Amino acid sequence: MATIGNGNPDSANPTPVPANAAKVQLGIILVLLFIYFLQVATPLRLHPDTIYILTAAANAERGGGFLYHGQPTMHPPGYLAMAALLIHFHLAYAWALIGINMLFLTIGLAAVRRIFASEFACGSPVFYICLLSLLSFVFIKYSAIPLTDTVYFGVSMSCLAVLKKTASSPFHLGRISLGLALVLASFCVRRVGAAMIPAFLYTILSHPDLPPLVKRIPGRVRIAGILVAAAVAAAVGWAVFTTSTVVDFGENLHGFTVIGVAEGILHFRLKELGEIALNVPYTVFGPIIQRALPFIGALVSALVVGGIASRRKQFSPVEAYMVSYASVLLVYAYYDPRYWLPVLPLVIAYSAMSLEPFVEWGIGRGVLTGYVLAFAAVGIVTLALNTALSFSGFRFANLYPGYHDTYCAATHCKEGFDPAKVNPDALQVLRDFR
Repeated sequence: MATIGNGNPDSANPTPVPANAAKVQLGIILVLLFIYFLQVATPLRLHPDTIYILTAAANAERGGGFLYHGQPTMHPPGYLAMAALLIHFHLAYAWALIGINMLFLTIGLAAVRRIFASEFACGSPVFYICLLSLLSFVFIKYSAIPLTDTVYFGVSMSCLAVLKKTASSPFHLGRISLGLALVLASFCVRRVGAAMIPAFLYTILSHPDLPPLVKRIPGRVRIAGILVAAAVAAAVGWAVFTTSTVVDFGENLHGFTVIGVAEGILHFRLKELGEIALNVPYTVFGPIIQRALPFIGALVSALVVGGIASRRKQFSPVEAYMVSYASVLLVYAYYDPRYWLPVLPLVIAYSAMSLEPFVEWGIGRGVLTGYVLAFAAVGIVTLALNTALSFSGFRFANLYPGYHDTYCAATHCKEGFDPAKVNPDALQVLRDFR
């Protein structure tokens, strides 16, 4: 298995991938993406956040604002506005929502390839990073559900690719403007897009062309630029905070000590990383493995920290974003492995960088190769099952957990159902997005 290198394209001497091997690798990625796009055939997959988002979007389209039962949502307006436009233009179909997810997933992977081709050594590592990302159960499961995560992945990775190019090129106002626009777009899709701000500031403030450029700018122009930037920041802040809330950051913390909250959040994050490392949701495991997940997650965390530390002399917007994103997760008191979806390729890359010395041993290479093969095998099975679910027809209600009676009420099954168990909001979403 190829290794990633020391992160310095000028000093690294990666072995070029033979043309035939490169074509095979590209073919594998394209096949996987084709299977991903087959998920547009799925009935709309319900999730509590999906119901929340699409109900608010439908309310906005009817002129009621981005509200859920009269209350502001926790989500910025970007994704909700897109869903509202689909309703307005009579494109409110499950296939449209999932198709948008897959489009942004593809855009995100293309950006990941661009980031890693310059940030790390070129060649096979890029293939393995994209391959393992596509075969992760997190990518497979949540890209087929109308949620903000996959769209944010595409926007944020594109932003990171632009910032990386900006940092390594002569100062270019057009590229900086594009980067800023993508930072704002990221923030408008998900609140965690705020993690892009430190990466953007680092890109600008650490750029070697900045000091001489600032000296040439007249004082009045500097002041005008600062005022314009402040006005833009205020406008964006107003738009986001009038259409979303941050109440969920603290609503579950009442009655807990600071230490207790910190321990709980850390346990969540490590458990999530443990699931991601084993490529299986924790519910599949017995109690013993479930208790071991945080320890596995701690190992992954150590590998990621080691990978970032190895880049300290070539610190870039990529590392700034990863640190910022992880910092946000460390103050968010909720549990879900999908929170790592937008940075999963970075987690894989930094882990591989830490493992590079280990791979140089013969036994280490064998162990890592075995792990990759096992991870890929589990991912292929998961992708096959996910595709079978998308084409399950009237059996979908029996196979998709949690909303059986609601799907039956929406004619997604041929059997009877209990009206008392139908979720009215979920049923309306299924009717709005056929």
